[in-house]
Amino acid sequence: MGLSAITKIEFIKLLKKRISLAMLATLFVPIFYTYSVLTDAPLLQMSASGALDFALGQWGLLGMTGLFQVLFSLVSVGAFSSEIDSGQIKMSVLRQCARKRLVYAKILALLLFIVLCYIGCITFSLLCYYGFVVRSVYGTGEFISEGLRTIGVGRFAMSGIFPLFDTLLTAGIVFLFSLRYKSGVCFMLAVGTTTLLLIMQFFPGIQYFVPTYVGNLLDYGEITMPAAGLLCLLYGIIVAVCVEITARKFERMDLK
Repeated sequence: MGLSAITKIEFIKLLKKRISLAMLATLFVPIFYTYSVLTDAPLLQMSASGALDFALGQWGLLGMTGLFQVLFSLVSVGAFSSEIDSGQIKMSVLRQCARKRLVYAKILALLLFIVLCYIGCITFSLLCYYGFVVRSVYGTGEFISEGLRTIGVGRFAMSGIFPLFDTLLTAGIVFLFSLRYKSGVCFMLAVGTTTLLLIMQFFPGIQYFVPTYVGNLLDYGEITMPAAGLLCLLYGIIVAVCVEITARKFERMDLK
């Protein structure tokens, strides 16, 4: 069976898993901000914005708090580690007869799922904006505000990609842990990795290994687009190395 066919199977399987519903919790952030706008919450520090500003801002907040990364750790563990524990992975190998290809398909399915979550969060935030925020003092009614045009739409949109690399890095590490530890331990290690990445933002030098931090730098114009692109390539290489090591070790692993 080809890689694309296996990826499709794994992606559909991922959508059907109950643990994937945990990602719906990410919608709490735009709901919270929308409610704050409607009630004119005194603690709300928010300037009037356009629709895209609002949506990308909600997504950026998810990445900065680590909420998206922690929730996605659950999905990553469910996609690989839990299947090893339950013996379900053995049935997948017997049906598809290619261990390395199965590992590649699983990480690609997770990548597609990340993109789906990103699109879903942005779309939901836009609906919240046009449904409620646009009629408040915090909505300008524009799709792209003048402030966002000044910053640069491309720069601001690219900064939103970096939390995706955070989750991919965590997923790659989860895959490695899954070959040695049970799913519960893998989840705790994944949360620990996410916490470590959040802490690393405060240390000079190593902070550039934190995708979300680099995304914030891009927001404020403290790093150029080419430099950000090179760092994206570095993160991609790290994820690819983790997946390749996992695939090779999984090929020699005894399955239940």
